Amino acid sequence: MAPDVSIVIPALNEEKRIKTTLEFLRKQQFEGTIEIILADGYSKDKTVEIAKSFVDKVVLEKVRRISVERQSGAKAATGKIIAFTDADSQAPNNWVQSIWNAFEKNPKASFVYGPVFVHDVPKWEMVLDKIAMKIMLQFFHWIGNFSPIGSNIALPKKVFNQIGGFDTSMVTCEDLELAKRAQKAGKLVYDSKVTMTVSARRIKEWGYSKYVWFHLTNGYKFHKTGRGRDHYEDVR
Repeated sequence: MAPDVSIVIPALNEEKRIKTTLEFLRKQQFEGTIEIILADGYSKDKTVEIAKSFVDKVVLEKVRRISVERQSGAKAATGKIIAFTDADSQAPNNWVQSIWNAFEKNPKASFVYGPVFVHDVPKWEMVLDKIAMKIMLQFFHWIGNFSPIGSNIALPKKVFNQIGGFDTSMVTCEDLELAKRAQKAGKLVYDSKVTMTVSARRIKEWGYSKYVWFHLTNGYKFHKTGRGRDHYEDVR
């Protein structure tokens, strides 16, 4: 029998974090069934070896681009709903249930997303991050410049198939582009109860000013031109 929810995690050389990410996903308190799919870009470290003890499927993808990895993982998914997160995430134990509830509350929903917070910073930063993230995403959703984050998005498998999935030519903003096309198939839902936490490693590497500026201007570029930036440096 097909699972209710498929979870797709793109990964590349994530041996330091993948075990923790998958342990959190395996602790989900969900009334239905799930499958976990690792979409790996032929990691050169022990990412796949570690993940095999936790996942239901491993999909290997030669093209090392997150849009392609997510696409390959989603194509292997058999769940009614496909949820996406990242290899440095730590999912709240009600994450999948919250996604399921959001679709049940919104029968016409074709895409659900929620806020993404950081988990490896001092407590005061976590508090400020939660406040700022919720305000920003709610505001952008309200004005129509929706800003879903790929580490916390979900859509029905039938909608994914209907719209053809991700634009695999995109290096950034593939999550926004997917949402834009999914919106044509139904309702785009922002739910503040659907939360995810990820590592702040990119913020630590770049600093807050560069991080915020990059994502704000990249989102603006997408909403104006339909394309995001064609380069996004790796941070491991």
